[in-house]
Amino acid sequence: MHLAAYVATLTIVGFSSLYLAIYTWKKSRHIFFSWLSLSTAIWAFGYMVEILTPSLSMKIIAAKFEYVGIVFIPVSWFATVLEYTGKEKWIRNKVAYFLVIPIITLILVWTNEFHHLIWKRTYLRYFNGSPFLSLVHGSYFWIHVSYSYSLVIFSLFFLAYAVVSFPPSYIRKTIALIFGALIPLIGNALYVFNANPIYPIDVTPFTTFIGVVAMAFAVVRLKALDVIPIAREKIIEMMEDAIFVIDNEGNIIYANKSAKNVLGEGKKILKEINKFGEECREVMLNGRHFCVSVVSLQAKEGVKLVIFHDITYRKEAENRIKKLNEELTLINKIVRHDILNDLQIIQGFLEMDYGGDKEVVEKVMKRIEKMARLIKRTKDVELLALNENFREYDMREVIKNVAKGYEIKINIKGDCKAKVDESIYSVIDNIILNAMVHGKANQIDVELENKNGCTIKIADNGIGIPDEIKNKIFNEGFSYGEAKGSGLGLYIVKKIIEKYGGSIEVGDNKPNGAIFIIKLF
Repeated sequence: MHLAAYVATLTIVGFSSLYLAIYTWKKSRHIFFSWLSLSTAIWAFGYMVEILTPSLSMKIIAAKFEYVGIVFIPVSWFATVLEYTGKEKWIRNKVAYFLVIPIITLILVWTNEFHHLIWKRTYLRYFNGSPFLSLVHGSYFWIHVSYSYSLVIFSLFFLAYAVVSFPPSYIRKTIALIFGALIPLIGNALYVFNANPIYPIDVTPFTTFIGVVAMAFAVVRLKALDVIPIAREKIIEMMEDAIFVIDNEGNIIYANKSAKNVLGEGKKILKEINKFGEECREVMLNGRHFCVSVVSLQAKEGVKLVIFHDITYRKEAENRIKKLNEELTLINKIVRHDILNDLQIIQGFLEMDYGGDKEVVEKVMKRIEKMARLIKRTKDVELLALNENFREYDMREVIKNVAKGYEIKINIKGDCKAKVDESIYSVIDNIILNAMVHGKANQIDVELENKNGCTIKIADNGIGIPDEIKNKIFNEGFSYGEAKGSGLGLYIVKKIIEKYGGSIEVGDNKPNGAIFIIKLF
């Protein structure tokens, strides 16, 4: 009767495990769990044959067959747990390494008669009148046991971590899997370390039955492997968005890895989350822009999903577009202002009764040529403004080129270089033109200094700039005096210099006139 009970139990374990192997493979293609279940079935059926067969030699052959399943159970179980907890990358494409010791063990089992590393001695021992295989284990057997136990113990640590870190819906599934591993482990330890209450019968297959029931409950009833946490690991954990699940008091139930980027200030927002709606609300945290949206998960319990979507890149792009629009507007003002100034000068020449004076005609032609250069330069400025492609310019050469368009004396002393773009020509041109038209100057002295960057001092001998308007001349639209213009020239100069990260100021030139000091880097 005892023997019949053992055989019946092993039959249930074997067929239940075989069913689980087929079910999980057809249902969800979870190869590791199917492999685990199949290995358990092989062990159970092999041990059933071992119990039923009367001779020592047949029992040894059956025991060797059992090891086809035994050696692979720890690896397949460990891989199953890694997959369940989203850590399968630890074993993916590395299964062969984990199988080295099991395969060596299997080879040594089937060749034990030549070395006795697995079983030093095999003999029959009777229990309730029935013969059972008794074994004295060899040295390599303990290597196999140590390796197998290590894998199972590590898997239990992963499952324990899953209990405290996975969402509540996974707790029952995880505990069932822990139970399914722990009970067979205890049963096997009792057998291996001679603490078996029914020695010489190996209780492991019977405790495995309890484990199979627990795993069947987790897999079939609780659908543990149908929707596994790997989806959470791969989708939610790898998302750049910070994801929180909170209760109705703002306490954090769950947070993904990206959530750590908004913790601190973000906790204050979570406490006030009831004021938020499902529509995005923009907030600023740790110097970054986030769009916060809230979705109710369980209306009765007040559980909510809070998503912090990082929109910093979008905001920077918007600011970039805004900046480009401002620069394009500035470029347009440069074109209108500078060309208008030259047209006024040309108009003044043409209104003169010069009687066919060739000198006047030459002046007009020079201004027209300058306008053509200005139009081309402004087109280049537009392209460069879009790219912010600053490069090093020789400021002495820049000023010499601008000076070619004027009849007044322009002296240049020193040299320096600065990282700017084509707009620098308009800067120099506007300052020189301002000195001529508004300052009534007939001489300009330019001094270049190469110290802590590039300093440009543009001094004229004109009437100067009154103290009361010195702090206003760079304002948009400000104009003064009899020859007042649109009030854009010096405003444009300041905006361009600021774009370079430089500065400009104005002072008095001794004994008379004004001096503009530009600092570039």
